[in-house]
Amino acid sequence: MAMSKKSEKALLDHDEWVLVESTHLPALGQLDAEALADARKRLRTMRDKERTQGYEKRRVARGKAEERGGSSPGTYARPKQRKQVFSHALRRLNDEATRRKGRASRARIVESQQRALAAKRAAPSNRPANTATAAAGGVAIENKKARTKVSGAKVGSVSQGGKRAQAKKDG
Repeated sequence: MAMSKKSEKALLDHDEWVLVESTHLPALGQLDAEALADARKRLRTMRDKERTQGYEKRRVARGKAEERGGSSPGTYARPKQRKQVFSHALRRLNDEATRRKGRASRARIVESQQRALAAKRAAPSNRPANTATAAAGGVAIENKKARTKVSGAKVGSVSQGGKRAQAKKDG
């Protein structure tokens, strides 16, 4: 569940709060890549330390282990909530790193596409020139099929003659 900045600040000491505060939005966009990587590393270390303290406190509560180092100072009384604060801050940093990586990737793709388009436009064309041919007229294409030697008027006359001869015979 998300926490307000005020409740986050109440759980952390000043140095930790300065780091966590830099992961919230207005300041997050102003971090450069090196500062972003450094903050991620420091927050991972802090989160892991709080996770380990939480494990130890649970083992002590169950009676599995003895408490180590006496009582914790007031700011370290709630390792689970502190771990959540660091985890949320780390998630914000990871999301920002992913966004930046995606933006850089898209920029590289667009740049390579623009280079490819420029190269295509600069390349000579293999197509013939588009010239107007309307004045010259169309080109006649000769029909390759053989023409029949019998005219259309005589085509049916042979069968008709056969019919007439058969009718005469039948009488």
